Amino acid sequence: MNLLNKQAEPQATNEFDQVIVGNSLSKDAWRRLKKNKMAVISVFIVIIYVLLAICAPILPIYPYDEIILDHQHLKPSLVKNAGQLLMEKRMADLYTQAWREGRFELSEEKDDMIWAWIDKGEVNKVWDYMYKEGNIRMAEGTFVFNTAEQRRIDTLNTKLKTDLQISVKKVWYTPEGGKRINISKLPLEEIVAIYADMVGTTSEIETEQYGREIEQQLLKTIMRQNPDLTTEEYNLLLDKELSGLSERKRDTLIRENIVAKITSQAKDIALFDLKEAAGNESVNFPLNKEITIKGALSASVKATKMHERRYYLGTDHQGRDLLSRIIYGGQVSIAIGFIGTITSVLIGTILGALAGYLGGKIDYFIMRVVDIMYGLPYMLLVIIAMAIFGRNIINLFFALAIISWLTISRMVRGQIMSLKNQEFIEAARSMGAPTRRIIFRHLIPNSLSVIIVFSTLRIPSFIMTESFLSFLGLGVQAPYASWGSLVGDAVAGMTLYPWKLFFPALAMTIFLFAMNFLGDGLRDAFDPQSKNQL
Repeated sequence: MNLLNKQAEPQATNEFDQVIVGNSLSKDAWRRLKKNKMAVISVFIVIIYVLLAICAPILPIYPYDEIILDHQHLKPSLVKNAGQLLMEKRMADLYTQAWREGRFELSEEKDDMIWAWIDKGEVNKVWDYMYKEGNIRMAEGTFVFNTAEQRRIDTLNTKLKTDLQISVKKVWYTPEGGKRINISKLPLEEIVAIYADMVGTTSEIETEQYGREIEQQLLKTIMRQNPDLTTEEYNLLLDKELSGLSERKRDTLIRENIVAKITSQAKDIALFDLKEAAGNESVNFPLNKEITIKGALSASVKATKMHERRYYLGTDHQGRDLLSRIIYGGQVSIAIGFIGTITSVLIGTILGALAGYLGGKIDYFIMRVVDIMYGLPYMLLVIIAMAIFGRNIINLFFALAIISWLTISRMVRGQIMSLKNQEFIEAARSMGAPTRRIIFRHLIPNSLSVIIVFSTLRIPSFIMTESFLSFLGLGVQAPYASWGSLVGDAVAGMTLYPWKLFFPALAMTIFLFAMNFLGDGLRDAFDPQSKNQL
């Protein structure tokens, strides 16, 4: 057939001979959603957050769990590096100490002002003022540091110029006449033998040593999760944990322990080798280098000037980059919101659909279970579930999901009951469609608008619940972080270090507002009878 001569198919027209354009609920919902500016803006905000969370490992940020104790509580700065901020802190401290000793004299009015700040606990104002006033006095020549103070400043200057931060990219093992291999890819027995040879012991001694170290690690975890127990109770919990420890998990712990020790050895060697280069201004950092650990062991390392780092959002109490921790914390919080919502919606949709369509005893049994669980305190159930199954991220997903399907099951049940007697369902029954097909191919797809809107509004609820649990110490455990755990850690020092509370709270607030605006927009878009329609 000649395609050029093929006539166009006839189109439906109305009484005015106008072509009738087909429409659907999704098209109409998208048209209505586009008119809601806040919902559209929220879509872009949510997309940006999700992309940051997904791309966190490849972003040019510092490791979220890298601890630098010298960088504790550094304030946010867009222009100053860590070394400059450390020098400011040291200078402000020395000026304040000199003022207390009477060597840095101020007017009576200024003394009263500083004491008033101290009484109110506004120490940051004292340090900022002393640093500014001290620099003015130094420039005028009306104040000089004594010998001990100048020595401390000189020592700090040298430290800022020479301190290096070593990161080990990979550790390699190169057998004689062979190709080098990433040590983490080797069999466990071979890794143990390599390390034993490196430290001058035997594989049996090292295996026994790692067995004891695993017990100590598990005991510390148990003691952190279950404080105020007796020694006998700790030993019972340890025996239970060891008995439930699979051989694969045990081998993984041993492997991680050995690789960590070899990596630590590589860092020490790199620091020693690059000590002279650190003080040489002609050497450009960051510096990538291949070092020999011992024999066939080598490592690829990257050396950077530790105090040239820039912390745009400041650091926490362990010197970790707050920007990095907020991004990775968002990764955890958003994952909890999405995974918890998806899991609870799946459970609630299936049970609600079965109850609404089948009715009878099945409906009665499911709804009575829902009523009973509704009568119990939601947060108490989550806390009990966390206490029973243990405090880790997977158990947190599980605990939130098994308690949060109640509302969606009732909503889906009501929607299914309103649809199951419609003509298209009667037609499906008359054609012999099985119950499973009717529920999952006809009823649930026609209830998706309600499910989507509810899911969007549930994500902020899951994030807030996780934040509350983390604030109580029952949520995400170190070294991982979430927005809730960051806020909980910052509350104790919020007056001295307000940025530790402000930035995580701001990041979480913006995302929660965006999800709520998006949920409201979807509700109005999918509901043609909405009072808020545009």
